[in-house]
Amino acid sequence: MFVKEKFLVVAAVTAVVCCVAGCGARAEQHTVSDAEVRDLTVREEIEIERAEERLVKECMERKGHPYWELPIPGVDERKAGRYVTDDVGWARKYGYGRGFEERGEKIRRTDPTTVYQNKLRPKDRAAFNRALDGDYRDRMSVELPGGTGTVNAPRGGCANEARSKLYGDSETWFTIRKTIEGILPLYGRDLMEDARFTQPLAKWARCMKEAGRPFDDPEQLRQNRVRVTEGMPSAEAHEFDRTLAVLDATCARKTSLAEIMRALETSYREKVLKRYEKERDDYRGMRLRALRQAEDVLS
Repeated sequence: MFVKEKFLVVAAVTAVVCCVAGCGARAEQHTVSDAEVRDLTVREEIEIERAEERLVKECMERKGHPYWELPIPGVDERKAGRYVTDDVGWARKYGYGRGFEERGEKIRRTDPTTVYQNKLRPKDRAAFNRALDGDYRDRMSVELPGGTGTVNAPRGGCANEARSKLYGDSETWFTIRKTIEGILPLYGRDLMEDARFTQPLAKWARCMKEAGRPFDDPEQLRQNRVRVTEGMPSAEAHEFDRTLAVLDATCARKTSLAEIMRALETSYREKVLKRYEKERDDYRGMRLRALRQAEDVLS
């Protein structure tokens, strides 16, 4: 469902034609030239997501349904969940992002749109969901890079109408986004086995062991953290997380693990993206167009 997807950070995209009045004119107004194409900043991505929520709300109200805009995760919140971080200040303040997890869970429980939906009769709830997300019997489909799987999404609904208004054509956006954001399996294993990564990883493990936290890698650390903090009072779990996260980030900075991983990830990703140059150009161009549309929506 659209509401839930937004807070699983960062979610789904869909549909076919620009079916909002004036969309065609705005598409021409915000054409992006090749020279302008670039990647977006995190703050610009946030602006697009805010505009998408606004457009969904307007569309649902036109269809006679109430809808409350979801709060959009901020810059700091989006740093949670990284494999490794060397941002000691962020770790000291947020630990591993437990506060963000708790906030997201609270929003899922108390979101006015979800509360409203849950009070509807089954028939009315189904109508609300079709208005919001489209008809799940009419789906778009795209095969992920490397034959790693296929993803589907419904056509129609206000979520798709909003994306059409922002990106120009939501089915094209769905295909392009799933392609570009689905390439990790094509290089992830090679990256993790690269000696340029495994060597600083071993240094990180030694640093952690010397500090009394013997973990082979950050994933093992996180699994242990979940086990240890399960059932802890919230304040105690937060303190445990912050202490461990600061140590983790300190070792990552000392051994350059995070910096090396970022550089390797960029290198591997760029090599794979050479196979998808057109899709990448389209991805960047459509996102920049969406940013300009978002500025209009939010102004």
